[in-house]
Amino acid sequence: MRLILRAGLLAATMLSPAAAFAQAAPAEEEQAANAPQEIIVTARKTSEKLQDVPVAITAFTADDIKAAKIERLADLAKLTPGLNFTPLFGAQNQLPIIRGAAQTLGQLNVGVFLDGIFLSGKAGVDLELNDLERIEVVKGPQSALYGRNTFAGAINYVTKRPSAVLTANAEFTGGNNGLVKGIASVSGPISDTLRFRVGGFFRQFDGFYRSSIDGGKVDFAQNYGAIGTLEWAPDEAFLATLRFTYSKENNGQPPSSIIRTNGGIGQPAGAPASQRRNLFFFGEVPGIARNGVTVNTRSVPGLPGGSYGDREESIRGSLDLQYDFGPVTLTSITAYAKRNAEFTFDGDNTICDRTGGCPTFGFPFVPNLPIGSSAFSLSSNDGYFRDISQEVRLSSSGKQTIDWLVGFYYYDNINVGVERGLSPSTTTGPTAYSAFNPNYSFPRIRLTTKSYSGFGSVNWHATDKFTITGEIRYESETQTFAQCPTFFANPSATPPAGTVGCGAVPSPIVTSPTSPFTGALTVFPSPAGTAAATAFTATQQTFSFATPRAIFSYKVDPSALVYASYARGAKTGGFNTGLNVFPDQRTFQPETTNNYEIGLKSRLFDNRLLFNVAGYYTDWQNQQAVCQNPVTAGGNSTNRSYSCNVAAANIYGVEVETSYRFNDVLSVFGNYAWTRARYSRFIDDSGAQNLALAGLPAINFDGKSLPYVPDHKFLISPRVDVPTKGPIKLQARADFVYQSKSFVRADNLQNFGDRATVDFRVTATNGAWRLQFFVDNAFDDASPLAGVRFFDTTNFFVSAPLVQGANRRQIGVSLGYNF
Repeated sequence: MRLILRAGLLAATMLSPAAAFAQAAPAEEEQAANAPQEIIVTARKTSEKLQDVPVAITAFTADDIKAAKIERLADLAKLTPGLNFTPLFGAQNQLPIIRGAAQTLGQLNVGVFLDGIFLSGKAGVDLELNDLERIEVVKGPQSALYGRNTFAGAINYVTKRPSAVLTANAEFTGGNNGLVKGIASVSGPISDTLRFRVGGFFRQFDGFYRSSIDGGKVDFAQNYGAIGTLEWAPDEAFLATLRFTYSKENNGQPPSSIIRTNGGIGQPAGAPASQRRNLFFFGEVPGIARNGVTVNTRSVPGLPGGSYGDREESIRGSLDLQYDFGPVTLTSITAYAKRNAEFTFDGDNTICDRTGGCPTFGFPFVPNLPIGSSAFSLSSNDGYFRDISQEVRLSSSGKQTIDWLVGFYYYDNINVGVERGLSPSTTTGPTAYSAFNPNYSFPRIRLTTKSYSGFGSVNWHATDKFTITGEIRYESETQTFAQCPTFFANPSATPPAGTVGCGAVPSPIVTSPTSPFTGALTVFPSPAGTAAATAFTATQQTFSFATPRAIFSYKVDPSALVYASYARGAKTGGFNTGLNVFPDQRTFQPETTNNYEIGLKSRLFDNRLLFNVAGYYTDWQNQQAVCQNPVTAGGNSTNRSYSCNVAAANIYGVEVETSYRFNDVLSVFGNYAWTRARYSRFIDDSGAQNLALAGLPAINFDGKSLPYVPDHKFLISPRVDVPTKGPIKLQARADFVYQSKSFVRADNLQNFGDRATVDFRVTATNGAWRLQFFVDNAFDDASPLAGVRFFDTTNFFVSAPLVQGANRRQIGVSLGYNF
């Protein structure tokens, strides 16, 4: 606790005149004319003034969202202290990180909600952020009130409500890199008791990168969607809100490439004795050239989905019912969501650049691949996701000495997928059935989750200034998992006796024109008696836990609040769905945190200065880390990743948000986050047997930094309201964002260097129309956004980082009109 206090004082000294986007105004009537707008948030499932909530929250109003041009999670993360965002190679694996609680595999540690409704999966959280009233980023565990994996925090998107009068607006955006976007909405009354709001958007983008193999577009986007809301209020006590959203996305591949190894000279497994190569990459990973992405983009006949890329279609609907009985309010939220997703990526991200050809790994029937070859493998997946949820809660009016809330939550999820790992460039192949042929795996999985929980909170206003809050949630979750692996062989082969049927494979598969695998491939289930790691798998597990939170807050005066809190976070376990795990690795268990926080929220100097600071400590136990599983093929060894509970971590941090308005023309906003996230225990003994043969101990990561978490991150944003004559208002702002280096993996051998970007906005408005010029990443910083451990398939499969290129400089203009 003393360390937190010292760090908080240090941060306060460094940043006392800088910024917060969660601006708030004083409760008293004597606020300054240019004081920031009061923000009302619902982070604790009730409406509260942001500065009065004893929780660290960064909030953005509709005006903030438009002025900063917040359109995706990456934009939100740049402006929010304590929030980082790592796009781990495509829309299927988006990774928001709050307060250093980073993970690679498994469920997210951050819960993302749309109008209070949980969005499942890593692919469903990065929405096109249009027609929003507010964004709330709530930091620290929110398990007591939200559950559903709000292990490190929560992000809540709140859409706009229908208006009392007829309104309409439209906005068109154009820019370099083929950017074209349009959004529009109409809102108003249908009758005295019924209101509506409908809107839609489309976005087209050619991407920042081109393939160095075939010159095709890599990270393109073609997206569109619609949103609709109906509100019925027959009297002052009852309100019914029906919401519907639809979106369809057709995106390219992530702009990713293998980085060649640069050290650790030795002989790769399986290499001729005369061949010695660099076995690892050490140091700062470089960026990727705009025309240097080593992926295939051209369609291949029979390719799953028809082409490379990521395609998704989502439908969401909800019914929100509220009845105010006077002393209490009853709320019911019923929600349904369905998402279909399919992606096909270049699976190796390499091109053979050696004159004599490139060796392969573990498959002696495959000769060296010639120079210029690139289609070594592809990765593809079909997925179907369905969510049903129901929340019912009863809350007091909030006007008593004791305020309270109780509720019940039910969640039902189905996830069905087909994972494809194919090698279309293989020119020859085995002539007999093999249950252990990783080149032709086609596992199908079905995951289900059912969760029941009860939750409640009590606020005791012991005095006019001192409040004690207690919250708790009890949750029980049951998961089921079934996997049916299938394998491909020459059509002349016959399935072994005693096989168990797995049903038809729903998608086509690609074959090389030069391969003996011509025509339709025969699909076989795993034969009876094969190892458990590849045989049909079906299992079930249940988790139950309680997650309390206690908060002590004291209102020093109307403009200052201090608080201290304790919260326990918990995230359920799950299943490792790949084929390359052993029976005792099939499941992983829940992880927990104990969190301690102190904070100050204040407004000073006639509301010209806003200064919020929070210090925290997180003790993370039974952490779901990434372990490496040795896999042998063709006499050579490599590693495959899976989730395991072998780690623990300690995270210390300080967050500061401030803003200062010098006069009617100039204001400065800023924030800072110091995050010290280190493993306190992490010994990966999954490869201990192989290491022991070489006389080496198990790998110990104690004291290493958690991946993707920079120690320092800050924002400085000067803003100018330019004096003009007439009705036109002119505003200009610059957002300078810096973050220190972070690491690719737990071994800390590779790192992303320091990253600094500058965004500019100049906006002119006259009430009816709005014109904005914008530049993102003005100085074209090329620092990679993400990276993972991967293999160089042109170099005996030595371990090499796979990195994703940065979002490069984007210049454009937006023109909007309010009808």
